[in-house]
Amino acid sequence: MAEKVDFAELQLSERIGVGAGGAVRKATWKDQEIAVKVSELLTESLKKNAEREITHLTNIDHENVIRVFGSAIDDVNNTNYILMEYMEGGSLYDFLYDDNQREFTMEQAVRWAYQCAKGLAHMHAMERAVLHRDVKPQNLLLTEQFDQLKICDFGLATDMSNNMSDMRGTARYMAPEVFKNKEYTDKGDVYSTGIVIWEIMSRQRPYFHLENPDNEYAIFSAVAKGERPRMDALRSDCWEGIKKLIECCLDEDPSRRPSMKRVEEYLGELCAGENCEDFIQMDASRSDCWEGIKQLVECCLDEDPSRRPSMKLVEEYLGELCAGENYEDFIQVLGDDSVAVVTFVKDPSSNRNLMRVDFRRRQTRTARMIFPIVQREMDRLGKVVARETVRAAHDGEREVRRAENDTEREVSRAAHDGERETRRAAQDVGRETKRAFNKTKKKLGF
Repeated sequence: MAEKVDFAELQLSERIGVGAGGAVRKATWKDQEIAVKVSELLTESLKKNAEREITHLTNIDHENVIRVFGSAIDDVNNTNYILMEYMEGGSLYDFLYDDNQREFTMEQAVRWAYQCAKGLAHMHAMERAVLHRDVKPQNLLLTEQFDQLKICDFGLATDMSNNMSDMRGTARYMAPEVFKNKEYTDKGDVYSTGIVIWEIMSRQRPYFHLENPDNEYAIFSAVAKGERPRMDALRSDCWEGIKKLIECCLDEDPSRRPSMKRVEEYLGELCAGENCEDFIQMDASRSDCWEGIKQLVECCLDEDPSRRPSMKLVEEYLGELCAGENYEDFIQVLGDDSVAVVTFVKDPSSNRNLMRVDFRRRQTRTARMIFPIVQREMDRLGKVVARETVRAAHDGEREVRRAENDTEREVSRAAHDGERETRRAAQDVGRETKRAFNKTKKKLGF
């Protein structure tokens, strides 16, 4: 439990920020600099928010989550104070947009993203999983050297078991399902993290391209139409794997977004210096992925060109898979250095359904194949009908030939049997004739 602190022990100083439900001030407590979140307890809702934040921060012990020391109440002003560690570097938002405009490398950007994902993944994996619900740069704090990031402001956080479905949060970072008042899950935090990573890589506010980028309803409308922050705004040296990661996190369908744990693992590999920036290893290594797709990717990425299948064979095989109408986008990871990305899209110019397959491998260019599903199905059906017709005709012809052969064989057998019986009868007649002649000779005394 958080320590109950006597309000008189606090020495409050300047205001340093604003969070969900209250301002944040710098303070001194027990001869150490701390940050204090100040929340007026004017309503029952505000009281519950303050209690919830204290509970969550007390239960979470992680290097990338802000540490809480305790809480104090000013009974005179009906105000609650949450005592937290002070982060000298300010918020990530301040770093990105203050007047100093400090430069930072891709490695540093990825390290921030990794630490954010690491803290959230820990929260999601707790026995009573915690959803943050308001992941944004303002709630990500940095140390003085900007080398460590910590998540703060748990005023909107909730247990995953609560199944909350309200629109609390910040519009720029809200997932599409949140706009629709659907159940908030861990994939909502994943979506918000994707927006944050985009913001780090672009140093632009999300949806800056809209006519009214600060209008929540303009953002709601854009997201409802499928718009996302512009990928062409990312820094020129942004790694391809990071771009793909952002796209996966911002998927319209929450079930197709990676888990926070998988995002953490992938970003951790990048931070470790592994050369995996040109592809993405996501947890879309699904348990229900078809074995044939795995084998196909392995064959297409074979080191020996002579062992790779022809493009025609690949086309025919994928066309057969499409016949099952089990159209579902997925990313399939194979081994340590290859991945297949399968997506089903609609061609806006022809309104045809297309299947797009991207084969990626480290340090090689992406190979892409696109197949028109409807036309492919018609062609396949025509081939099947023709093949079955030919097979039926061939089977009929084979049966006729078999019957003719059987008849000829039976006639030949009957003729052979008749000839054999005739020879046997002739032999019997000759034998009886010879016996009768001998008897006659014997009677006559010859």
